Amino acid sequence: MPKKPFTTRLDPSVLALAEQLAAAERRSVTAVIELALIEYAERRGLKTQAAESNS
Repeated sequence: MPKKPFTTRLDPSVLALAEQLAAAERRSVTAVIELALIEYAERRGLKTQAAESNS
C-alpha cells in the first residue's frame, strides 16, 4: 500500500526526542512515529493493518 503524506505539528521537544530515537535506531523520524502509533494502538487492543501485514 502506498504511503500517504500528511503534515503535522509537534512540540519541539517531542520532535527532538523522535530525532534522537531515529538516530539511535538508524530509522527515519517518520518510521519512529509510525512505529510508536502502531505500538500505542496495539497496547490498547486495536489490531492494525500494518501489524497484520508485517506478520
